[in-house]
Amino acid sequence: MKEKFLHFIWKFQLLNHSGLYTTDGNLVEILERGLWNDKDSGPDFGMAKIKIENEIWAGNIEIHVKSSDWDLHKHSSNKAYSNVILHVVFAHDSEIEFLQKRRIPTLELQNFIPKEILFNYQKLMANEENFIACEKNISTIKKEILDLWLERLLIERLERRSEEFEKEFRQNGKNWEQLLFKKLAYTFGLKINAEAFSLWADSFDFKILQKIQKNPDSVYALFLGQAGFLVEPNPNEYIQKLQNEYAFLQNKFGLTPLNAALFKFFRLRPVSFPTIRLMQLATVYIHYQNLFTFLMGTKSAEKIYPVFLDLNYPPFWEDHYTLSKESPRKVVKKITPDLVERIMINVLVTMKFVYAKSVGKEVSDELLDLLQSLPAEENTIIKRFSEMGWKAENALQSQAYLELKKFYCDEKKCLNCSIGLQILKNV
Repeated sequence: MKEKFLHFIWKFQLLNHSGLYTTDGNLVEILERGLWNDKDSGPDFGMAKIKIENEIWAGNIEIHVKSSDWDLHKHSSNKAYSNVILHVVFAHDSEIEFLQKRRIPTLELQNFIPKEILFNYQKLMANEENFIACEKNISTIKKEILDLWLERLLIERLERRSEEFEKEFRQNGKNWEQLLFKKLAYTFGLKINAEAFSLWADSFDFKILQKIQKNPDSVYALFLGQAGFLVEPNPNEYIQKLQNEYAFLQNKFGLTPLNAALFKFFRLRPVSFPTIRLMQLATVYIHYQNLFTFLMGTKSAEKIYPVFLDLNYPPFWEDHYTLSKESPRKVVKKITPDLVERIMINVLVTMKFVYAKSVGKEVSDELLDLLQSLPAEENTIIKRFSEMGWKAENALQSQAYLELKKFYCDEKKCLNCSIGLQILKNV
């Protein structure tokens, strides 16, 4: 039994109100349950009103699992609890001297909570072997409740992620373009090279990129050279040109390249090699001088796709996946729509949310529309929800399901979840 469960019972008044008596045998009537204090210290419910026999009391209500918790939490010496009018407990295991002296009654709930609610709660808390605790109860959840909760979860996800973005924004000298660059670098690295790409993005001053952005060879040389891929001698004339350009940049800006061994190629498809991803990211920045400004002005996926898909790449990469080995067939190494969707979901949506908040603009509906226009992600968690009957129809729902699983289901926060509350209230 957890105290939060008792808060839930009291908040929604899921009690058998007929024959409600205090532990000393007085009839009690709940006139106003009070306002739930879920954030600050002090009594659990304030501004409550109760009637005991013929006397009306107004003040605070404190809730505990056991009566003895009052002394355990040392409330008697805390002035914040001086205006408590009712002590609500699940089990009355001892008399409290402080409460007795002030004639503050105690209400024991265990005989007034419907057995079905207790059974549902205990079952939710005990379901360790299931994917989620309410796995077998989802058929009882109305679609409109689920849809509203998923939208709320998505906003919570944006608010949580925005804290990380805002922190990095301050660390990066409050430069939006630089923040976007670092977030894109991490995403282009994919899971296996994400950390290496982050180190790479931090290895040079973003202002250097801005200074050379109009010279394509300089940008390619900076990106590949700083990753340590232009160190080895190479017979190809194009690569030699980039090596000479990087040597010039290195001398001019005092650059120190990373060790190329940081980047992993093993078990990656050739189109996902770090050399290809760096070349693609460089091409994006060659085509768009003010990428952040442009993307913040776009509202639909249809206008964002071309930024990453409609690009012209150097001919060298048609028959190369690395700088040293030629491929037997020519293939243009374009950025895939899947990667663009990952960028929109994991970078641009949060970036737009944070930026809009900084300028006092409301974009929640715009971002919900954008995510609804994108296909749902595919991973084991989304697959399991689909098998349960909750198929993610779009990226909004798949992102919400990921938030639900990690921050509610895995942490057993059923009492903070609209789905859990609905299951408990469906009695």
